[in-house]
Amino acid sequence: MEFKITELPDTRIPAASLTRDHVAKELPGLLDLYDQFPQIIYTKSDPVYESISPSFNRATTTRPLAVVRALDESHVQATVKTVRAASLPLAIRSGGAELEGRNFRGIDKGVMVDLRSLCSVKVSEDKKSAVIGGGTIAGDLACALSKEGAFTPVGWHPRLGYAGWSMAGGYGLYAAPYGLGVDHIMGVRIVLADGSVVEVDENHHPDLLWALRGAGNGIWGVVTQFTIKTYPAPKLLAGSVKFQKKDWPAVLDEWTSSIEPNLPEELTGDIYFRNDILETPEMNVLFAWCAKEGDDLQKGWNYFEKIKSLPGADVVRIGESNFASFLLTELTIQPGAFESRGIIAKSLTKGIASALMCQWDDPKIYMGMPSHVARGKAIQPNPGSCFQLRYRHRLFPSYTHHVELRTKEGEEAEIRAATKAVDAIKATGDAYEGASYGNLIHSKNTDWEVTYGKENLNKLRELKKKYDPDNFFSRGYPVL
Repeated sequence: MEFKITELPDTRIPAASLTRDHVAKELPGLLDLYDQFPQIIYTKSDPVYESISPSFNRATTTRPLAVVRALDESHVQATVKTVRAASLPLAIRSGGAELEGRNFRGIDKGVMVDLRSLCSVKVSEDKKSAVIGGGTIAGDLACALSKEGAFTPVGWHPRLGYAGWSMAGGYGLYAAPYGLGVDHIMGVRIVLADGSVVEVDENHHPDLLWALRGAGNGIWGVVTQFTIKTYPAPKLLAGSVKFQKKDWPAVLDEWTSSIEPNLPEELTGDIYFRNDILETPEMNVLFAWCAKEGDDLQKGWNYFEKIKSLPGADVVRIGESNFASFLLTELTIQPGAFESRGIIAKSLTKGIASALMCQWDDPKIYMGMPSHVARGKAIQPNPGSCFQLRYRHRLFPSYTHHVELRTKEGEEAEIRAATKAVDAIKATGDAYEGASYGNLIHSKNTDWEVTYGKENLNKLRELKKKYDPDNFFSRGYPVL
């Protein structure tokens, strides 16, 4: 896999160049939409199609018959109405980084509505909230808020769509001191299966707001706008420290004994186990210290010295930053073909540390395992959200890529490596089997009842009958 500084995709793309004859030949069911908005429909005959149709995970090779790049809410409404009337499958793309590629299933005979041009960001005068487009991605949001001196939690990768990230839980940087992504959704505008638009907030359709906060990924409608909580930008100390695998025994012994049980709330970073140099697996501590209001960063510098004192520490960088700069300058995984599996565990225990040290034994397979621990405000109960993983836990998603074989044999080797890592963690007895963040952990490792609880899952199923009784929006998750 390739790691580099991410270049954000341009939200503006050339207008579609298809003629009416093209659409009549390739997808006649969209003629009504073409007659209203010819500039937003892209099929394989349009040169722009190749740049906007692939999944982030290139192992997902399915492409839609057409991509509709909505420029405003009316385009989404018209698309939903037209596609439903034509009995075509519809998929929704906000950022497109969902790793399993569920929205692409069966879409080779259907249409994908791409929201990435719905990316406006407007901060309120009091800087306590912002209204953002449904296709806004993390990097653009961070930059726009930073210019206003504002801040909101986002995920680690700058290309993550805010919609998919937040409505599936929204773990990541800043979750411990501020809470999860679901905790920051104040309201939305959503296009339902009949093409109507409804405002959803605490006073309007609160049952749907409860569902969208944690189970909102493409199964209720198309979210075109969010109102989210924002805060004054915090002081941030950020950087990274690497440890080679030969030092893992000593490092992980110290980590599991004294660091993991006592992680301060201000420490909001992750651990990333990976081998971007194939023969040299590393444990990369992505260090981010988010100072509490009124504090300076001295506590962060002191804690960084503790991390730096671990055996074999190699400091990649460290310095005062802001959340936009840090997000956009950290080396991140780029689009590529890979398999994924994953599991949630109680913490980074000694048993799990031993299990991890037995992985990365095939130098032809890249495996990345970003590991985040949920604690602090991330695990405080929120009755306004259906999201139930409100207990301390650590995520271990696993992504694998065979560097030589892009064949069935290579795919099987990738699956074996990812599954081996997950099974090793399971075998420790320290895992919450079946619990899942749907956009990080594969459906093969997911039990929706374990994730949401039986009562919440039944409530979600009843709400699905209310808001989408024909299951028109069927390619997201959870599966109800």
